[in-house]
Amino acid sequence: MAISTTVYVSDTDIGLVPTIQSLEDAEIAVVPDASTAPNQSGYWFEIRATDFETVEDALAEDHTVESFTPVWTEGNSRTYRIRYSDESKLISSAVVERDGLMLESKSADDGWLVELQFPDHATLYDLYEHASANDITFEVLEINQQHTEHTHNGLELTESQMEALVAAYEHGYYDEPRETSLEELGAVLGISPTAVSGRLRRASAQLVARSLGYEEGEPQRQEW
Repeated sequence: MAISTTVYVSDTDIGLVPTIQSLEDAEIAVVPDASTAPNQSGYWFEIRATDFETVEDALAEDHTVESFTPVWTEGNSRTYRIRYSDESKLISSAVVERDGLMLESKSADDGWLVELQFPDHATLYDLYEHASANDITFEVLEINQQHTEHTHNGLELTESQMEALVAAYEHGYYDEPRETSLEELGAVLGISPTAVSGRLRRASAQLVARSLGYEEGEPQRQEW
């Protein structure tokens, strides 16, 4: 079952967190409808502040920022196109690799308040483990279940999970010996090997759960 969640994340190496921490009165948000997927050439942010000279001084000192360009200004709001440095950690890439959606991101306290959508609780837990392994503060503030209407043969699989399963089967990933690798499947699907592995793992978990007779909503593993 799909879920939506609000989480708080913080780490001094996460993109723009040093700027957030140095600008107590500024508000920073990802521009709606602008891509924050990994491997993009730049990211769009709206910054609301009273002194943009101070804002740009903070951006210039931020080690997670490689470059920034003011795009337009309206009142006390200015939109920037920002390119992250190689030193920055991006939570967005970890979300995308786990079939998640970033619905909204805005600055809060010393980090980011992020609204996310995931296929299931297990995927959120996987992101939590990823954050913990990388020393990222990750606090789940709210979780809401969403009833999905699109299923495949009665299974709660996402389109991307089904696509990964079909590609893996057709290219011999489940053959013995295997006729393809995660890297090759990633090239076919246009995603990273890590993302392929995650989609296959979550889809397989759903198949196993149904085979063992678990009903929808019945606990399948210990929650954190």
